Order: sequence, then structure tokens, then C-alpha cells
Amino acid sequence: MDALIDKAAVEVWPIGRLRPYERNSRRHSPEQIQQIAASIREWGWTMPILAADDGMVLAGHGRLAAGKLLGIAEVPVIVARGWSENQKRAYVIADNRLTDASDWDDEILRLELNDLLAGGFELLLTGITEDELTKLSVGVAALEAMPELPNGERSPYRDMTFILYGEQWGTVDAAIKAAIKPRDPNSPNRSPQGNALADICAEYLLNHAQR
Repeated sequence: MDALIDKAAVEVWPIGRLRPYERNSRRHSPEQIQQIAASIREWGWTMPILAADDGMVLAGHGRLAAGKLLGIAEVPVIVARGWSENQKRAYVIADNRLTDASDWDDEILRLELNDLLAGGFELLLTGITEDELTKLSVGVAALEAMPELPNGERSPYRDMTFILYGEQWGTVDAAIKAAIKPRDPNSPNRSPQGNALADICAEYLLNHAQR
């Protein structure tokens, strides 16, 4: 290992010289490869691939796939020379597993994402999905600041944003999923989630009024 620390020079290799480790247990979906490719287009190649001297990739399988997708001919590589076969195989697991061991501070993440959104940055480039942005309430302030429209200009559709605590989100999400039925083609609301939530609330109000 000390040899890698002492000689961690970045080399430039033809992308065809690299090959994925055939027993890599971490899988990358086509959607994730597209996200990595978008990141490379935005910021360039910021992290070299770690490979054995025979070209087997130890870390950077997703970047390799994204580079091939983008048609990149040469990529930066750090070569793990002098490692034993067990060290190589174990590092493939360790590189993937150790990055999973950290937690997010959701409040700080929400603040950062909202600041980026206010600056006009495309948030999907961060790898955060639209569902995750919704759960983090990113963009809520912008919705609250929308100007009031005259009645004649208002859409019949309305957005409602809820801040849910702890298990509340799971309860509401499970109730909506349980209530969703195939959408009635005659319904003016094209959102099955919106229809389900309206049905849940209507039934609650009906039962509440009968008490």
C-alpha cells in the first residue's frame, strides 16, 4: 500500500486498456451511468480511475462506463502496482462499502440545495432525484413566494406542500398508495396521488361529520 502512496502519479491511459472487474458486486443502472456522464460533462473528469497494472478496474466502474458512453478516448488512471490479488479484490468491496457508511445532514443538505436552486443550478446534476428533492422540501420557499393571481387567471389545479415529521411521511405515503386505483379517464385531475389524497380526506370528513 505504501507504494501507491509514494507513487500516486496520475497516468493517462486509452479507455480501451481498462476492463471492469468481472466479480464487482456493485451494480450501476443505466440511469446512474447517465447521471455520471452528465456530471463529467459539467465538471470534467475530476477523479482518476484506480486500476491494477493489467487494466482491471478497482474503483471507478461507473466512471468507466460513463466515459465509454461519452466516447472519451483517454482517461486519468492511478495504478495500484504491487498489490496482492486479495488486496485488489478486497478493495473493490471496500471502496463501495465505505462510501455507504456515512449519513446525510438533511437540514444542511436542504439549505445547500435551495441555495443552488436559487442560483439557477440544475439540481439533478448533484445526483439527488426528484423524489428526494420533494421529500427534502427543496423549492418550497419559491412556491410560497408565488404572486397571487386574479380569479380569471387561476388554474383549476392547486399545489399543496406538507412538512411531515418522522413516521408521518410513511403513514401518509402508505395511505395514498393503498387508496390509488386506476385513474378514471373522466376525472379532471390527472394525478393518481392527488385523486387518492382527495378520496382519503373526503372519507375522513364524512366519518368525522357523522360522529
